[in-house]
Amino acid sequence: MKVKALAAALGLFFVNSASADMLTITSWLDTDAPTAGYTYTVDDNTAGRFTFHVSVPQADADILGIAFNIDGGPYNAGNIDVQNFVALNRDGGTSTAPTGLFFNDANCGSGCNFNGVPGGINPFDVIVRVGSNGAGNSNWYYDVTFDIANLGLTLSDFESAGIRGQSVLGGNSDKAYQTFGDVCEGQCSPPQVPEPSSVAFLGLGLAGSTWLARRRKKAQSK
Repeated sequence: MKVKALAAALGLFFVNSASADMLTITSWLDTDAPTAGYTYTVDDNTAGRFTFHVSVPQADADILGIAFNIDGGPYNAGNIDVQNFVALNRDGGTSTAPTGLFFNDANCGSGCNFNGVPGGINPFDVIVRVGSNGAGNSNWYYDVTFDIANLGLTLSDFESAGIRGQSVLGGNSDKAYQTFGDVCEGQCSPPQVPEPSSVAFLGLGLAGSTWLARRRKKAQSK
């Protein structure tokens, strides 16, 4: 009975471990150096959904296109189900819908393309178009969030990402790209941190194990 209790306690230690998964890219390759300071994250904190957050310092760039590749490339207009889209602009306004969605493509509408991004990454499985080509604070988007259906996939299925920017660092445009495998080691699955209750169970289990060992030793010496 005590052995079963020990096993249960040790089992609870693993079950109760806190974890959260997120993919993050902050270091980019680019067809037009220098690159703006983009941060691109994807998480699976909402059941059945992937949530994207792409941002850049306001003065660095205007985000035009957000792209990704995922194993199998299963997305299309009928199943991607974009929700909760919010894009912030420099005038303090917001856009609540993407300008367009593009699938298995290197182009994302007028003034938006990923030409020059290497094959194997380009074309992208999905490109989410933000705003339109052209200057002006009301059309200058620097922070974008949205979520999509996960179609039964996981974060480990993501392969690469891209961002198409304009008015970059006072210049023209950039086409930033990166593979998740190059940057995710140590970031994709943060180390599990035991909850207080888990630590208590572990201590109980170790104490029980010590008690059992001493009892067996005494029995053998009689």
